[in-house]
Amino acid sequence: MNNSTQKIIDHSFDFAKDLLEDTGQCYPFGAFVDKKGIVHPLEFEIQDKKNIPNNETVIKTLKKYCETELLEQRIIAYGLTYEASVQLEADADCIETIAIDIVDNTNERIPVYYFPYTINNSGTVEFGETFAVNR
Repeated sequence: MNNSTQKIIDHSFDFAKDLLEDTGQCYPFGAFVDKKGIVHPLEFEIQDKKNIPNNETVIKTLKKYCETELLEQRIIAYGLTYEASVQLEADADCIETIAIDIVDNTNERIPVYYFPYTINNSGTVEFGETFAVNR
């Protein structure tokens, strides 16, 4: 794992954890690493509070912005973070996770990192064992 990937994971996991603890939800957001190696948060700005876009639209918009920035070489890596239900075995129930999908300028296929979680009756967020899935 390269340094940019680790920086994005650290930043994104901490922010997602805070969102889950504060609201019980994690809306999609991003983070990117600039050419100096500094991580910056990236959120979707909602212009019209009456027409809030769905998560898929938010993710597509963030990805399009980040892909342009990467192509123009203004950033060296980005990660998109969102909630994802994952089924680990054919007959098993889905588990709730926070997914961090990272892309960088090396053309390597970085796995998607998943952070399983549960929220107990008292509202406490508990994280399970992290895993990654190759594309």
